[in-house]
Amino acid sequence: MIKIVKDVDLYDEINKYDIILVGTNIYGYMSNGFQRKIMLNYPFVQEKNLETKYGDENKLGTILECKSQDKPVFVLCYIYKDPFKKRAKKDYLSYESLENCIKLINIIYKDKKIGCTFLGTSEFDGNGDKEKVLGILLENTSNVVLTIYDYKQLSRHDELKKIRETEIKLKEVDADAYYEAVKKRKEDAEERFKNNGHARY
Repeated sequence: MIKIVKDVDLYDEINKYDIILVGTNIYGYMSNGFQRKIMLNYPFVQEKNLETKYGDENKLGTILECKSQDKPVFVLCYIYKDPFKKRAKKDYLSYESLENCIKLINIIYKDKKIGCTFLGTSEFDGNGDKEKVLGILLENTSNVVLTIYDYKQLSRHDELKKIRETEIKLKEVDADAYYEAVKKRKEDAEERFKNNGHARY
C-alpha cells in the first residue's frame, strides 16, 4: 500500500513511522535536503554511514539500518554514485539500485509503517523521473505500508534563507517574538552542534 503526501516536509513527521528511508550516495556525503537534516539532527545515522567503505560501488543497491536507543529507525538506501557531478547531470539516479533497495525493504520490514521522501527524485539524491520511481515503488512494496512525501527539498543555503525570511516577517509584526525566535534558533543550533560535533546548520 502506498500513500503520497504533497508539500509536507517528512522531517516534521518522522515520529509517525516505524522506519524512515533515506536515499543517499556511496561517498558518505549527506550535505543537502532531507539527508542533511538527518545528518545534523540524528548524528548516529552519519556515524553508521561513515563506517562503510568510501566510494565503494558494491554499496549501490544495498541498505543500512541505523538505530539508537529511543530514536527513530533510519534505513539508508544507496541509490546513486557520484554526488560531485550531479549538477551537470539531469538524471543521475541508479534505478536498478533503487529497485534492489526497495525489494530488500519489502522483505526485511514486512508489515512496517514506512515513511520516505520521493526517493531518488530530488536534485540531491538522483534527480530521477518521478513516474519511473513511482512504478518501482508500486511494484515492490506489497508487504509494507509506505508513505511518500512529495515536496521540494532545500539546500542548506535555501533552508537558512527561508528561516531568516520568516524571522524578518515576524519582526515586522512582533519585535519581542522575533527576538525570542532568534534566541531559540541559536540555542537549538548550539545543541545541534554539541550533539553532532561539526555543524550548527
